[in-house]
Amino acid sequence: MKRTAFLLAMLLCCACAHNEYDIKAIRSSVRTQMTAYPASTLKDLYKNFFQDAFGPGHLMAGDDEGLEKMRTYLSSECEYARTSTPTSLPYYESIGWHGRFYRVSLSVINDGKVPFDTFLEAFMESARQFTLPPVEEWAKEWEVIEKVIVEEGYNLPGFENDSRDIADLLAGGGYASHHSRQFDEAYAPHYRLIEKEIFESRILPLLEK
Repeated sequence: MKRTAFLLAMLLCCACAHNEYDIKAIRSSVRTQMTAYPASTLKDLYKNFFQDAFGPGHLMAGDDEGLEKMRTYLSSECEYARTSTPTSLPYYESIGWHGRFYRVSLSVINDGKVPFDTFLEAFMESARQFTLPPVEEWAKEWEVIEKVIVEEGYNLPGFENDSRDIADLLAGGGYASHHSRQFDEAYAPHYRLIEKEIFESRILPLLEK
């Protein structure tokens, strides 16, 4: 009886741990990314999910100095985006399986849809108000996500090397990663992350005019 009770308890614990993650939503997010961006590598899929988990808070300080640095950097990137290869990204798209953030293209500024300061303020507030999760928790979540990606059967270039690089990054306490060279060349991404409610209340109405 004791052994049976122990085994039942273990099974329940495993089920609870698995249910922390919405596998259907993860699978849907993977498929959405690969449909929209078939040149994606594992690192690009990783970036999609880690951005949903961490948002833009890791990019900058929240003080006045951080604001001015980001203003300068954002202005410079907008200018670069205007004169370089046109981006293939839409004005906005939800990311990850939680859907906490939108990627918002800098084209909304360059095309005159959203004032520069409105965009900057929305981005800065998104960074300030979000609490970064522990890297250890994210590492467990990524392990589940990567298994779903493998199950989907995509032939991702450089998968083994990317998987090892991501594992080494997380083991060292890091989590932030760049898009792959393939992704940059194929889609010329220029965007910022804006928290869902901030985007939908302040930016989206301007895009729907």
